[in-house]
Amino acid sequence: MHSKRNLKTRYMFLCCLVFLSALISFASQSRQQDRTVTSIAVDRVWSGHRIKPYLLTRGKQQFVAYYDANRQMTVAHRQLGGKWRYYKVDSWLGWDSHNYVTMELDSEGYLHVMGNMHADPLEYFRMSEPLNIRSLKRVSVMAEKSLEKRMTYPVFLRNKQDQLIVKYRDGGSGNGSEVYNIYNVQSKSWSRLYANTFLDGEGKMSGYFEGPTLGPDGFFHLIWVWRNTPNAATNHSLSYAKSEDLINWQNSNGEGISLPITAKNAEVVDPVPPFGGMINGNVKIGFDQKKRPIISYHKYDENGDTQMYVARKDGADWKAVKISDWKGFRWEFGGHGSLGRFKVRLYAPELLADNKIGVLVRRNDDVMRFILDSDSLKRIKVEEADIYPPIINAATEAANPHLLQDNGLIKLEKHVAEGKGDSSAFDKKFYLSWLTQPGNRDSAHGNISQPSVLILSGINDSN
Repeated sequence: MHSKRNLKTRYMFLCCLVFLSALISFASQSRQQDRTVTSIAVDRVWSGHRIKPYLLTRGKQQFVAYYDANRQMTVAHRQLGGKWRYYKVDSWLGWDSHNYVTMELDSEGYLHVMGNMHADPLEYFRMSEPLNIRSLKRVSVMAEKSLEKRMTYPVFLRNKQDQLIVKYRDGGSGNGSEVYNIYNVQSKSWSRLYANTFLDGEGKMSGYFEGPTLGPDGFFHLIWVWRNTPNAATNHSLSYAKSEDLINWQNSNGEGISLPITAKNAEVVDPVPPFGGMINGNVKIGFDQKKRPIISYHKYDENGDTQMYVARKDGADWKAVKISDWKGFRWEFGGHGSLGRFKVRLYAPELLADNKIGVLVRRNDDVMRFILDSDSLKRIKVEEADIYPPIINAATEAANPHLLQDNGLIKLEKHVAEGKGDSSAFDKKFYLSWLTQPGNRDSAHGNISQPSVLILSGINDSN
């Protein structure tokens, strides 16, 4: 008994040392980068496989949606600087890494939450009292029950009139259709935004989307790839459409596109063939100094190597420019289910000073930024970069010494997600960070790690 007590004391002491060491490192990094960071624990969360929480800030209201240590969908709310209030809804996570959770506030202050769906029936919760998360209630039908039986990839967005819209895929990978609904705050009801489905793969393929993204030109811009089967390698044909009102759609020349959009009437940016090295989730849209859309993506080059490209409209056609020159590197992906950690992860093109464009890319564990001339899109240089402020890692490690000690037995991944919505009244950027085991093609692991502490960090420049 005495020896067990000593072991427990030594273990707690070692944990404290690890914690203090991480805090010292964390404070040091904060000073070195001339930034101030405030990190707080939100909750203990599921870490058995990769699954993404969601952080939303609207004005001074902040919400975090996630799966707790027991896999139950949970929502936390606070006013910035205040205490968290929690509520758990009746939805539990399995092993599918597609089953994220997402949410948005409507213009009257009612929170809408969706998630835990991968070709599953509707999982949707809505407040019955403004800004009261404990008034969240399950809603059994959103707009049309027949289209809410095999739902995947829900995304909330707002139009220019601040009306709430949700989009999702109806059907399966390779044979799905895109559905949009719009919310009426007076009647507290949803209706179809379009009489027809927005996009129809006609039973042959489905679309995987990025956006719609409101650009600096006042248009909503939408890009997507088509996929023929559940095999991720069958992605093809990078495509584009835009709209001023999310109702009437057109191609890049301003010519109207009748709905539903199909492979026959869609504008193709780059006709990448199936098994051509392009994958959904890795096509991103940004805008150049002249407010023109510019798209980043990857595909195989003429030698079969994976390469980074950007595309922009040039006269009557889209111009694709190869910006990497990787030799002997080929990311051969494919198969069904969640793919796990991508060997390449890319981000939207961003504006830089001196008429330059930046494209941030992670290849394996190396993070780099391609610096391009905005006029020609030619590469100027490649520099080392960080995806997120490195000081966030120190906060995550400080909160999870119990998991880091187990790292030799169970493989873990560090994750960071940037918050959505508004910056706060204090002009901070907010991030969530946590640890999980890798994905396992949506199947169970042989061992399950202890819960991770989910950290929220607010970061601002101190100068």
